[in-house]
Amino acid sequence: MDQEMMMSEDTITLRREPHPISGAIYEELGEGRVRVEDPAKGVSGIFNWDGAWIEGDLTHADYHFLRYIGGPNLPPGKDIFWTMLPAGDLNPLSALASMPGRGGGDAQRPKIIAPYVSDPGKETPEGVRSAAHYPMEFFLDNDRYKDRIPEVYKKSAPYPGGPKKVPVARFFEPKYHELEMEHIWGKVWQMACREDDIPEVGDHILYTIGSREFIVVRTAEDSFKAFPNACLHRGRRLCNHDGKKAAMFRCPYHGWSWDIQGALKEITCEWDFPGVREEVSRLPEAKVASWGGFVFINPDPDAISFEEYAGPEMLEHYAKMRMEDRYKHAHVGKVIRANWKLLMEAFLEAYHSIATHPQLLLAGGDLAETRYDVFGNWSRLGHVNTSGSSAQRGIVMSEQQALDSFRMAADINRQMMRVMVGDEVDQFSDAEMGEQTFNNLFPNFSPWGGWARIVYRFRPNGDNPNECLMEAMLLAPWPKDKPKPPSAKLRMLDPDDPWVRAEELGTLARIFDQDCGNVPDVHKGLKTKQPPYVIYSVYQESIIRAFHDKYEQMLGLSEGE
Repeated sequence: MDQEMMMSEDTITLRREPHPISGAIYEELGEGRVRVEDPAKGVSGIFNWDGAWIEGDLTHADYHFLRYIGGPNLPPGKDIFWTMLPAGDLNPLSALASMPGRGGGDAQRPKIIAPYVSDPGKETPEGVRSAAHYPMEFFLDNDRYKDRIPEVYKKSAPYPGGPKKVPVARFFEPKYHELEMEHIWGKVWQMACREDDIPEVGDHILYTIGSREFIVVRTAEDSFKAFPNACLHRGRRLCNHDGKKAAMFRCPYHGWSWDIQGALKEITCEWDFPGVREEVSRLPEAKVASWGGFVFINPDPDAISFEEYAGPEMLEHYAKMRMEDRYKHAHVGKVIRANWKLLMEAFLEAYHSIATHPQLLLAGGDLAETRYDVFGNWSRLGHVNTSGSSAQRGIVMSEQQALDSFRMAADINRQMMRVMVGDEVDQFSDAEMGEQTFNNLFPNFSPWGGWARIVYRFRPNGDNPNECLMEAMLLAPWPKDKPKPPSAKLRMLDPDDPWVRAEELGTLARIFDQDCGNVPDVHKGLKTKQPPYVIYSVYQESIIRAFHDKYEQMLGLSEGE
């Protein structure tokens, strides 16, 4: 993704852009209205930003481009690409001014307009790929720092199989939610919080999944525990809120208490409970693991270790990135009116970019050349390639152009990251410096790779299969020996708020508004869809196919059930 297209728009009062495919001019009129003029056809029309036609002889317009031009927007000065956002007192944007060709003149470069054509694809040793595809080996062989490339970067793992059909009922019928609670959420490793969210002994956070809730508490400098949030007497929640420096958890109902290690402290009027002490002497525990500065829990006492669950490829992929040392400078959540799987799927492929994020095409790329790999429970999307081609508009970079773009992205990030982490950047290859890989650990934990900062988490909203919780964190690289500022607290938006209310996310908020503009309508559409199944593609939706294969396996479903 080209960072230049996401630079600040402070000086623009009303937005105005050409459409990347039709060339029609979309111009903001204010009050949520957009004028669309197609000079080639000599027609124009006025629309609401949500797609409703108001007047004119042009009666159809691009829904997502209308939203991008006329919809809710970030405040002036906040429309910044998320990897460039200042974090604490570190401002990577300052590095760009000194780079050749990165000045204000570049902001005026022509937009790329080209009519839609079908991507013809091409045969490769791994199968059919986009016409814009270049082998991963091409970039790695031409990396200027080949000796720094981790071995896992050289691995390829396309998921086998053909198109997959999944019944629509899986996304809204309560029986599937009940099966998920038993066979998935009761048995998988799931991210509960960042270690920095509970920095001192006794600090605790409430982690909910469906109707279940756990107290996740720091019990020592490097130790954590997780307990079901229920008193062993009558089941009252022990904690109603996250907390600081607790010495014990005391039930507000009858006063029974346990220390933060889970050991019983007191049964009030214990004379009235003969023989009970041994049975309630310890709070039950979920398994707990720490990785990359995150705290994970697994309610299954027989679960394999987190390391075995994540797999060697995931552990190696992040090994040099010091995720544990990063600073959480943004954390935003929102209830979305759709099933959690549908929302997560919107972030497991780049296939939607040409329709959902048309503004990206103004800088060239439609992301059809994106790579997809599946390693056990961990999937990798976007690994070692470069954006800039638009095969669905007949624009395919030459080998030299692709290599130049690959190296330019590495140089830009290396310059910016030097401001943030100093000479540590000299440990990394071009592939690592340019990487903005979206990854997923089954079922719902999505930390991006490289320097991209983004972490997603998707969960059911209670026991309602028609709603879910989406959270996004931004984790900035941070100097090794510099104290981090306090970790950002979760800020929950109202369900009807646009994501751009969260200005701390930069332009990522605008991307989210487009993605989340689709998914509730997908959820509604599936309830009336005939035939009643969805179809996932061989390659571009292969990570979603892998997810549903694993889902069926864990729930004990046959294919298509």
